[in-house]
Amino acid sequence: MKLIATEGPLKGQVLDLKEKDEWILGRDPTECSFLLEDTTVSRKHAKIYKTKDGYVIKNLSTTNPIEVNDERVDEYILEENDKLKIGDTLFIYTALEEADLKEEPKEEEELAEISEEKKAPSLKEDDDEIEKEKIIEPTDETIFEAEEETPLSLLIDAPFILKVISGANAGSEFGMEKSKSFIIGKDVAQADIIFSDMSVSKQNTKITIDENSDIFVEDLGSKNGTYVNNKKIEEKTKITPHDLITLGTTTFLVIEKEAAQETIYSPAPTFEVEEDKKEEEKELLTKKTVWKKQFIPTRHLIFAGSFIIIFFIIFLSFFGLFKAKDIEVVKKMPTEKIQNIIKEYDTIEFSFNDASANLFLAGHVLTSIDKQELMYDLKVLSFIKNIEDNIIIDEITVKNFNDSLNEEESFRSVFSLANQPGNYVLEGYVKTAANYSGLNSFVNSNFPYLDKLENRVVIDQVLQVQIATLLTKNGFTLSFELISGKLVLVGRYNKNQASSYKILMQEFLKTPGIHSIKNLAIASDGMMARIDLTSKYKITGWAKYDGQNSVVANGKIIISGDTLDGLDVTNVSENAILLEKDDIKYKINYSP
Repeated sequence: MKLIATEGPLKGQVLDLKEKDEWILGRDPTECSFLLEDTTVSRKHAKIYKTKDGYVIKNLSTTNPIEVNDERVDEYILEENDKLKIGDTLFIYTALEEADLKEEPKEEEELAEISEEKKAPSLKEDDDEIEKEKIIEPTDETIFEAEEETPLSLLIDAPFILKVISGANAGSEFGMEKSKSFIIGKDVAQADIIFSDMSVSKQNTKITIDENSDIFVEDLGSKNGTYVNNKKIEEKTKITPHDLITLGTTTFLVIEKEAAQETIYSPAPTFEVEEDKKEEEKELLTKKTVWKKQFIPTRHLIFAGSFIIIFFIIFLSFFGLFKAKDIEVVKKMPTEKIQNIIKEYDTIEFSFNDASANLFLAGHVLTSIDKQELMYDLKVLSFIKNIEDNIIIDEITVKNFNDSLNEEESFRSVFSLANQPGNYVLEGYVKTAANYSGLNSFVNSNFPYLDKLENRVVIDQVLQVQIATLLTKNGFTLSFELISGKLVLVGRYNKNQASSYKILMQEFLKTPGIHSIKNLAIASDGMMARIDLTSKYKITGWAKYDGQNSVVANGKIIISGDTLDGLDVTNVSENAILLEKDDIKYKINYSP
C-alpha cells in the first residue's frame, strides 16, 4: 500500500505503508512516522491505521483538514486511486504493488515451460523449426505489447543523470540533455527539476550542459546559496561528474552516462591450421622482449594507483596536524553562518559557545511567525546543539498591555502598538490632565520596556482649547466637536475668507491628536456668517435723523457706536443692527 504525491510541493514523494499497523503524517519529526516538509501541514496532520475492512485515514488537523476526492472527511476507508489532499500536496492511494507480486509466479511458470520446450530434443528438423516458431512468436508479441503500453523512462535516453545522494530527495534521479539549461527549485510552476526541500528557494540554481558536454552551475540569487564541494559559488562555475553540489540540505551529482569506460571482450574464434599456430609461437619466442612495451593488466594499475593515493592522503594528513590556521578557520565558520541568518533581524543579538555548541539569542521580533522562520533557519545548522532564546515577540507584549488598559475605564481610549521590532507607541485620548497623570503612573507600573515607548496620548480638554483659539484667531465663528481624533466643523463663514479657511484646515491636521476633519461649514456672504441674535431683542421703533439711523431695542435707543449688553454696535442699517465682541460678529434683523 502506498501514497504517491502527484501534485504540490512534495511532488514525487512516496509513503510506503509497510511494517506497521498505524502511521502518523505531519511536520513534527519526533512524533510522525512520515515527515511532510510543507508549511501548510500541521505538526500532526493525519493518522492511517489498518482495520479488517482495509486502511482508514483519520483527520488530526483543525486548521487545514484533509480532503478525500475533494471532500473534507474526519475518517474514511481508503480505496484504490483515492485522491488525498494533505496541506498543498495531492496524494494518490494505490495497492498495485501487491497485485504485481501476485502476477510474478505466473510469469515464472511460463518462462519455465518455455525453457523446458527449448531443451527437449526433437526427432525431425521440420518439427524443430515448427516448435521454434511457436515458441518465438508469443514471446515476441509480449515484448512489443510491453513496449507500447509502458513509456520509456527519460533516464534511459538522457546522456546525463542528476542523482540526489542526501537530503529530503535522497535516491531521486533526473535525466538531463546536452545544449539545455535546467532550473532547480521547489516551485512546480517555475522550476524544471523539483526538490521538496524547505531550505531550497523557488528558483535556486541553474545547471547548463553545452554541446561539448561541459557542465556549468550557477546560483540564481537563492537565500541559502549554492555550494560546490562545500564552497559557495558567486558566479557561473564549471563542474565535473565528481563534484558535489549542495542546495540547502540536498546534495547531488551530475553523472555523464556517455563517459569513456573500459570494455572487456573476447575475440571471435578462428579456424587456423595448427602448423600456422606453432610457427607464430616460434616467431614470438625468437623476438627480443622489450619490457617497456609489455601490456600491464588493468587490475594491477588500479591496485598500484590506489596505494599511491592512500599514501599521499596519509602524508598530507600527517602534516595537517601541525597547522593552527586550519583550526582557526573552523572556529570562524559557525559564527559567520549564524551571522548570515541573523543579519535580516536588526534587533537580534547572539552569542555562540564553540565548546558547548550552545547559541544564546536576545532581542525583539514583530510577530511569532518571524520567530518561527528564524528558529527554522538556525535549526538547519547541524553544529548547533542547543538554542537558548530570550526573544521578545512585540505583538504579544502589545496585546497584553492593551488588555490591561481596557480594564481601566478612564484609559479605554488609549492603546499601544509596535511599528518596528523593539519600538512601541502609545496613542489615544484622555479627558483631563488628571487622567493623563494617572495614565503615566499606570504605564510606569505595567509596561516592561519604558525606554522603547513613545507617548503620543492627547488630553481632550487641552486639544479643545487649542481648536477654539485657532478659530478665534483667524476670525471664524464656527462650532466644532472632537470625536476620537476626528474634528467636525459646523456653521457659516465669509466666502471672502475661503483662502484663510483652507490654511486653517491644514494647520488643524498638523495639530497632534487630530487625525481627520469633517467639514460641514458653509461659505456665505458677511451677513450670513454673523451670529443671529434677533430672537433675543425686540425692536419697537426706528428713526433716521441727519443721515444716521437709530432704533429702539428692548426699550433703549441705539445708534452706531453705542453698546448693547456688552456688545459694540458697529452699524445700524435700515434692516439690521451689526454688533461685535472679541472679534466675534453678531446681527439683529428688524423691519422698519
